[in-house]
Amino acid sequence: MPVRFASRLMLVLCLVGVVPVLLFGALSFHANRRELHRVVGGLQTQAALDFARSCHQLVLSGVDNLRLASRYLPLEGLSPEQLSQVLDIPLRQLSAFNLLVLVDERGHALAPAVYSPDEDERPQRVTEESLALFSSQAPVRAALATGAAIGPPYQSPESPGGRVALAVRVGTDASRVLLAELSLAELGQRVEELSEGGGRAFVVDAEGQPVIVSPGHRELSEAELQLVREGLSRGASAVRTVSDANGEEYLAAFAPVPELGWGVVVEREAHAAFAPAEQVRRSTVLGALVALGATAGLGFVFARGVSQPVARLSEGVAALASGRYEQRVVEQGRDELGQLARSFNHMAGELQRRDAELRRWSEELQQRVDERTRQLREAQDQIARTRRMAALGSFSAGLAHELNNPLTGILGLLSLACEEVPEGTPLRQSLEMSLEQSRRMCTIIRQMRQITEQERSGVGRPLNPAQPVRAALLEVDSELRSRGITLTCALNEPIPQVLGHAEQLQSVVSHLLRNAVTAMPSGGTLSVGLGTVEGDAVCLSVKDTGKGIPESLRERIFDPFFTTKDEPGRIGLGLSVAHGIVEAHHGRIRVESAEGRGTTITVILPAVGAEAHLV
Repeated sequence: MPVRFASRLMLVLCLVGVVPVLLFGALSFHANRRELHRVVGGLQTQAALDFARSCHQLVLSGVDNLRLASRYLPLEGLSPEQLSQVLDIPLRQLSAFNLLVLVDERGHALAPAVYSPDEDERPQRVTEESLALFSSQAPVRAALATGAAIGPPYQSPESPGGRVALAVRVGTDASRVLLAELSLAELGQRVEELSEGGGRAFVVDAEGQPVIVSPGHRELSEAELQLVREGLSRGASAVRTVSDANGEEYLAAFAPVPELGWGVVVEREAHAAFAPAEQVRRSTVLGALVALGATAGLGFVFARGVSQPVARLSEGVAALASGRYEQRVVEQGRDELGQLARSFNHMAGELQRRDAELRRWSEELQQRVDERTRQLREAQDQIARTRRMAALGSFSAGLAHELNNPLTGILGLLSLACEEVPEGTPLRQSLEMSLEQSRRMCTIIRQMRQITEQERSGVGRPLNPAQPVRAALLEVDSELRSRGITLTCALNEPIPQVLGHAEQLQSVVSHLLRNAVTAMPSGGTLSVGLGTVEGDAVCLSVKDTGKGIPESLRERIFDPFFTTKDEPGRIGLGLSVAHGIVEAHHGRIRVESAEGRGTTITVILPAVGAEAHLV
């Protein structure tokens, strides 16, 4: 009889003490694993989306640069040798391009392809084999039909990293195509970065074939291919656990590359992604073993002395199962039930602490991802703007040089003709109008040359930034009075000196002031401020109360020949020249505008002695 009672008691204790612990452990393990899958999978998906946006930005930037080069390069009526010399200009400026070539509608080259013979100057080498592969992948027909086209990505056997052929339609008759091979070596570097710390990443084309993969990851498993095929067919991101070709488990996230039809996959080792859940399972097994050992001794205790501790333990298990980790079991005595209660409380405390750590880690990781994403977006915008300005600056300098000499002769001839024709005659009026327009062309050419001249003017000398500001204010004083504009000026001297050229800085301030005056045709208030930023930089602000700049046009105001003003004679080079001068002085220029409430342009220049440029 005592044996049967002890057996029943031990069975009851096992059911009440051990089974709930195991059940809670299993529930906690699966709940933590699901939560980790959601949180870490979300971070993996965000990383994949960021990588996909990087792919999209790289390729579309290449298309934009190629289209820009096709618009501003003189590609009509040139010999093959001259075409090669002209195409060599953007090739030297755009380091992401491996080669450039101009072809007709049948894909036949009109001039030899231009590329750098020195492989150290380019991220990828151009060989006869890569040229043949490029020719087979070039989307000539698609470019003729749509104006611009992007070929499928491919790899050259003798040179690592992916490549893609780009094409844009050029020419007045739209029968020629400018082709370029864009290097995807930058994506290869991003793949290597994502592969650090036990992760992996790869890029696939529209057919699901890998183009860029992590080092050592040459073959995709069936599970990985299924994830890629599903993501490509749906055109949406997806995340799941997969096994690679070696049977190792990974948490993989897929993201489609917008507009290109490609896809990217970012993977992380499952044991690292679900490490907290595995720790919960080990803690649960340990707690279950402790509870099971306690039942062997508690079976010899009377039922009345056992029922209450077991009831309290059951309540604690129920609390943990519902997520109330702060609840604890009362610890009484030094027997097995007391030990079980202490072990249970320790396990609950560990679960509570690790849950808090996991949530804090997720929040910190999200903040870091957001900050890195913002920095990457700003860097991409700055790089795109710098490349665009460099290409247009080189083209403007060459065009201005070629137009200046014949225009000087035209001015001279028109001046002589005006002296020979009597005043008041229709011919004299036509000649004077032509002379005026020719002088306006001289002004445009001079401003075009200013876009690049400041880069050759040297570092300059230390100067007081208040002097060029005062000189520029004196220039526009009569305009302010004639338009009824109220000027408020705050030059907080003494101001640290800056390194540069006074006449160029005066030109920057003059352009900003005239731009503000033009924005207030019916009068308003113009505020000019000059101060310091933590003693390491000088800050100039020009604020007007004009009509402001629409948000859709704000990114283009520094482009040459772009203007939002309706006044005649505005050619849209003032802010481009100002931006180039500020960049040459290692400074930054920012625009804040609210439509209908005015615009504030801020120029920040490093003070003399500052340790770094403003970038």
